Amino acid sequence: MLGRMLFLFVFVGLLGCTELDTAAYRNRRRDSVVTKEFAEKISIDYTDSGKIRARVFSPLLVAVKQVRKPYMEMPKGLKVDFYEADGDIQSYLTAEYGISYPDDKKVIVRRDVEILNVKGERLNTEELMWDQATGKIYTNKFVEITTKDQIITGQGLESNQSFTDWEILNVIGSLNVPHDKIPHPRSVVPGRGRY
Repeated sequence: MLGRMLFLFVFVGLLGCTELDTAAYRNRRRDSVVTKEFAEKISIDYTDSGKIRARVFSPLLVAVKQVRKPYMEMPKGLKVDFYEADGDIQSYLTAEYGISYPDDKKVIVRRDVEILNVKGERLNTEELMWDQATGKIYTNKFVEITTKDQIITGQGLESNQSFTDWEILNVIGSLNVPHDKIPHPRSVVPGRGRY
């Protein structure tokens, strides 16, 4: 009799554990559900207080919707026009790859990243982060900035998103070059970033 009661007690205990494990498994599965949506030739506007701050163009957008950390990937590259509060374009960015985390309000761009501002200054690097909440761009990678009479290289950079107020964190070198010897990039033109 005691043996049967002990068996029944152990069996009910195992059944209870199994139900809890099953519920935990279901919750994990629900959290890991992933859906993907694809869009071609997209344009996304980022606004602040009703004013456009940036416009992103990409030939392909893959939106990965999941419960934890959803993201949008631009595997075929992107171009971004950055605007000042008055609506004037201040700079544009191009990169071969981009990923955006909407919940964190962060965008990371990689491979052949270039920014050009209205002063004719150009930044080249391999990775750059854009924090939409603070309006800052930054990197800890190697950077090269070309101005009207200098080429400056360094490690790491912080800037406003328009790339009009920037600082190289660790300058490696600076080369003064006559104005006519520096290959100047294109001028900033509104809409230049369109695919």
